Amino acid sequence: MDLNNFISAKAKMVGAGTPVESGFSNWTLPTTIDNPINLSAGIPDADSMPVQDLQNAFNSVLKASRNESLRYGGVQGFLGLRTALATKYTKSENKLYNPDQFLIANGSAGCIDLIGDAFIEPGDIVLVEGPTFSGSTRTILGHQADIIQIPLDNDGIQIEVVSSIISRIRSQGKRIKLLYTVCDFQNPTGTVLPTSRRTQLIDLCRANQILILEDAAYSDIYFRSPPPPSLFSIGHGSGILRVGTFSKVIATGLRVGWIQGHPDFINVLNQVKFDMGNSPLIQHALTTYMACGNLDIHLDSVRTIYNEKCQVLASSLTEHCSEYFRFSEPSGGFYLWIECLSGLQAPAIRELASSKGVLFPLGSSFFLNGDKDDNTHLRLAFSNASIPDLESVGPLLKTVCEESIRQP
Repeated sequence: MDLNNFISAKAKMVGAGTPVESGFSNWTLPTTIDNPINLSAGIPDADSMPVQDLQNAFNSVLKASRNESLRYGGVQGFLGLRTALATKYTKSENKLYNPDQFLIANGSAGCIDLIGDAFIEPGDIVLVEGPTFSGSTRTILGHQADIIQIPLDNDGIQIEVVSSIISRIRSQGKRIKLLYTVCDFQNPTGTVLPTSRRTQLIDLCRANQILILEDAAYSDIYFRSPPPPSLFSIGHGSGILRVGTFSKVIATGLRVGWIQGHPDFINVLNQVKFDMGNSPLIQHALTTYMACGNLDIHLDSVRTIYNEKCQVLASSLTEHCSEYFRFSEPSGGFYLWIECLSGLQAPAIRELASSKGVLFPLGSSFFLNGDKDDNTHLRLAFSNASIPDLESVGPLLKTVCEESIRQP
């Protein structure tokens, strides 16, 4: 049988059935170095994961709520967890939220995919940041949308550029359906959208009937002070869907995320969710974990850890590579966004670095058109690397840059 006779248009849109690499398989190159320094994936610090507290929560649930937690829980998710999330945001944003505004899904990736199922049709135009997380771009492409990138500056989305794009699309007799943004400690750049731009973006999208998808995966991972109020908070949730996840703040293996929106939007999402809901056991355990105050304690701890890691990596690069790299130290999140200087090309740097045991993705991986859009940036994830490894990155990359310059 010819496989191509069976592949859907959606699967072909993301490269299925072709030799083109998909997903994140091209983020790192092979290396012969034992125990390389891996700065590729944005995953939580392994030693900080609250294993004992989670184990206690699971044990408590299995003792007290065994029957309920071990059977189907419904597509919208466990009411207790939705209530805990509503309480969390009510407290942090001084807004009154309720559990009917929340839906639980399979991590933020599953949330974004579900939003695509409910609101994106083939040929719809979607705006994304350029650069942005390639997994989200791939998900949106999988729904056969036409994507337009919005270039970023040091403060994130440029409102005047969004306005210009909207005008251009309207002049063609078309409309933009959705805008996807990571306002807080953006992946990969680490930028934070200022309050003034948040207000302008909400007003602009509302005036043009554009649904905003706010990805808040990193909003709680601030180093010293919280980011500005969320788009959802500023806009009172009107025309905005906020996506959050436990993957970045606790552990990626939990696979629990949430969508927050007006109940009428949540009802639509419920109607296109056909997976019977994700694990009630995990949702019950997370509810117990939050009820004990453990999430707040854990967040305070990891903010200190990631702040230190970021400073160590930034200091190492500044000391050893200031003539080769330029970057701004972020105030939260997991990443340093590095610009190569002195005529250095990012692909050559990554290839030489992998041969010396330092692994990271190209900046072009976070643009819609890959190296056609960028060949001078690198993304370094400091979240799961050890302090000694981060201290050694600067000297190693200095050697890499020197060797690259010497090559004909």
